Amino acid sequence: MASSSFLQKSSGQRNISQVAVEILDLCVFMEKKCQKNGTALPTLSAGTSTAFWLESSPELIAARASAVGLLQELTTLLQGPHDYLHELVASNWDHGALYAFFQSQILDYMASSGGVATLSSLSQQSGIPEDKLVRILGLLRCRNIVQMTETGDFALTVVSEGLLLDSDFKAWVEFQYVFPFFHPGRYSKEE
Repeated sequence: MASSSFLQKSSGQRNISQVAVEILDLCVFMEKKCQKNGTALPTLSAGTSTAFWLESSPELIAARASAVGLLQELTTLLQGPHDYLHELVASNWDHGALYAFFQSQILDYMASSGGVATLSSLSQQSGIPEDKLVRILGLLRCRNIVQMTETGDFALTVVSEGLLLDSDFKAWVEFQYVFPFFHPGRYSKEE
């Protein structure tokens, strides 16, 4: 059982509640720092505007980075090795969903529809069959890029709004997904 003892040593032998307490302590610290600075706390709701994500305080930057690292550790502890590795590989599906989201112009259509659209209208606009589109949108929901309303429609989030508000950043993100799918040998020079 040498490998088991190695895993225990490399994880610092922290358990779920110990990691969770560290995360909570960091969150309380960040919240107090934001209140002191008059910075609105972040949410994922569309229309959210906060300097929290742009805050340049070294203490807040360090706390955010530590919290994210601890969240990843907690996720691994909660999932276990099998589910952790499954999630790691499944990120390719998320990339494919984001690629489809960009290429089908769903983001722009949702924006022009007031930020909310039905599955049927998104399917018509994108040309993607509803049974496939609902799975794509489901993956995007898991990543907080879209959300489902109480009526079953799909709505933008602060994440997708960020893509709309910063066209240079959207182009950069889109390029990250278009390039891996582009294979020069598949296209002629005339196209």
